[in-house]
Amino acid sequence: MPDISGRDGSKPTMLIMDNDRMALMALQSILAKALPDFELLPPVSEGSKAIQLCTATKRPPAVLLADIAMNDINGPDVVRAIRRENATTAILAITASTVGRHAKEMARAGAQGIMSKNDDVRLQAVAIRQVQAGKTWGDGGDVRFETAAVASARIKAEKDNRLSAREMEVAELWSRGRTMPQIAAELSITETTVRTHLMRAADKLGAGNLKELIGAWIRMNLH
Repeated sequence: MPDISGRDGSKPTMLIMDNDRMALMALQSILAKALPDFELLPPVSEGSKAIQLCTATKRPPAVLLADIAMNDINGPDVVRAIRRENATTAILAITASTVGRHAKEMARAGAQGIMSKNDDVRLQAVAIRQVQAGKTWGDGGDVRFETAAVASARIKAEKDNRLSAREMEVAELWSRGRTMPQIAAELSITETTVRTHLMRAADKLGAGNLKELIGAWIRMNLH
C-alpha cells in the first residue's frame, strides 16, 4: 500500500463520513480552513462508500473521520470492516452525543480515538493531526485506543462471524433492491463473486436464503 501519510511530499488526505449531509458540509468547510496542509476528499454520507474508499482503492485516505450514527451501516461496523483490511488509515470517531457513551465500542472496533462534533475546531485539528501522526487520541479511564497497525492485527486475529468489508458492501446494495448484475457492474466484480458474497453474508447472519438476508441485514443495522 502506498505512503498515505504525506511523507512523500504530498498532502495527507482526509475523508469525512457523516449521515447528516448539512452537518457534513459544514464540518468539511470548517476543517478545510483549520487544516490547510491536508487535502480533504469529497465527503461521504454512507458507510458502505467509506468502506469502499478505505479498502478498495490504491490510495486510501490517511485519516477517516467516522460518524457513529449512520443510516446504512453503523459506525462501529464500518470501522471494524475497514480495520480488518486496512492497517494504515487512522480512524477518528466523531459523535454529537456524549463521547464516553461510545469510546469503548469504537476502541474495540479499531478506531484510534474519538472526539465530539461540538469540540472547538482547534482541538479537533489537534486530534486529527495526532492520529495522522500515528498516535491515539482520547485515552483515559478504562478506554485505551490502539494505533491503526495494532488494532488491525488484533481484529484480523479475532475469530468471529462478522461480515467482511466486501460482504457488507454487497449486502447493502442487495438490500436496496439492486440485482446481481447491477452489483457486479457497480463494484467491478463478477456475478459469481456477488453471489458468493451474498451467500456468505446470509450464512453469517443466519438467513435461510437471499430474500431473508435483506431482513437480517436491516435488523443488524438497527442495533
